[in-house]
Amino acid sequence: MRGRYADFAKEEFEERYARARKFMDEKNMDALLITERLNYAYFSGHRSEQNIIDKIRPYVFILPREGEPVLITMKFEMEQVDATTYVEDVRPAGLADRAEVIVEVLRDLGLSDKRIGVEMGPEQSMGVTYEEFQTIRSELSGTTFVDAAEMILKLRAIKSPQEQEYISRAGSIVAESMTETFSNIRSGMTEIEVATELRRLIASKGGERQTFSWVVSSADGMIAHPTQRKIVAGDVLVLDCGVEFHGYGSDVSRTAFVGEPTNRAADCYNWQTELTRYTTSFLRVGNTIGDLVRASNEMCAERGLVPAIAGRLGHGVGLESTEYPSLTLSQDIPIEAGMVFACNPNFFWDGIGWMNNEDNWAVTDNEGPRLLSKPIAPESLIIIEP
Repeated sequence: MRGRYADFAKEEFEERYARARKFMDEKNMDALLITERLNYAYFSGHRSEQNIIDKIRPYVFILPREGEPVLITMKFEMEQVDATTYVEDVRPAGLADRAEVIVEVLRDLGLSDKRIGVEMGPEQSMGVTYEEFQTIRSELSGTTFVDAAEMILKLRAIKSPQEQEYISRAGSIVAESMTETFSNIRSGMTEIEVATELRRLIASKGGERQTFSWVVSSADGMIAHPTQRKIVAGDVLVLDCGVEFHGYGSDVSRTAFVGEPTNRAADCYNWQTELTRYTTSFLRVGNTIGDLVRASNEMCAERGLVPAIAGRLGHGVGLESTEYPSLTLSQDIPIEAGMVFACNPNFFWDGIGWMNNEDNWAVTDNEGPRLLSKPIAPESLIIIEP
C-alpha cells in the first residue's frame, strides 16, 4: 500500500499543497520546482538517507497549480518512495541526466511556457547545480522562472499539530538526555567524553540524527566543537544540541557549573534565565518579532548589556534545528499560531564563560507559548560534582 510508512497522513500533504497553491494563485505561478533536500522532503514525504550524502542524484518535486504532483528520483529509491509518500506519478532519472529529465517532465506537464517558482531567494538554495539550472532555462526558453522563497518560508514556518509533536519529542529527547548527562559526568572528563555520553543517551531515547552538538567548557573563549580539554572545578559547562525525530529537529541548550558556583556566576545565570523567560513570554499571537526583540533589549539595557551574541535572540525550529524566522529586527513579522521557536538570549560573561539556556516553544492561539522541550531549563545553575 502506497504511503504505508509515511510520517504524516495523506491529508497533511493535501493541506500543504492547498496552501502552496493559494500562494501560487496570489503570485501568478503555474508550478513549483522543488530541488532542495528539506523542501523536497516537506512536499513529498520522502526522506532519503542517500540525499543527505550525495549531491549528484536527482531528488525533485514538481507541484503544478492544477493537476497531480510529480516526483523525480533514482530507480533504487522507488520502493522507499512507494512506502513513504502518496505521490502516484514518480519518474526515474539517472546519475547524469537530472537536468534533462526535469526539462522532459516540465514539457510533459505543459509547463514549458509558464511561470515556475524555484528556490532562488533568502535562506534558500537549489539542489541542482548552476550549470544544470542554466541548461533547464536554455532548453525551456519560453518558461519564466521566479523566486518562490517567500512562499516556502511562510509555508514551513507554520507547523501542523503533528509537526509540533515531532519537534516536541525531538526537544524532550535532548532535554532529558542533557539532564542525565550532567548527573553522569565528573570533573576530569574531556569535552569529547561528555559529548559521547550525551550522544549515547540521545540514541537510547530514540533520537535519530544529531543535527549539531556543542560542548563548551572554557572561560577563555567559545570553541563549540568538543575537544580533548578536560573539564575542571570552576568551569561553566554548556551543552547545546539538536536532534531529529521523524525528520524534525530541535535546538536545546543547558548550562551547569563544575563544583560550587561563585556568587557572581549564580547571579549571572539567574538573571539570564529571568531574561529568557521574559523574552519567551512575547511569543504570542498579536505580537511581532520586533515587539519581542525590543522588550528583551530594554531589559538588557537596564543591566548595561547588549544581547544577541549570535546576532539574534532565537530562531524557528522545524525540519531544521535553526530555520526561518529569526528573532531579530531584520525579520520583524507577525507572530502566528503554529510557529515554533528556540528562544535564547545568551552572553559570554567575563571571567566566567558562555552561558546559554535554550528551549523550544510552539505559539498557540490564545494560551501563550507551549513548551516543547521538557524538562524546561532550571532557574538555578545545575551543579556537577567536582
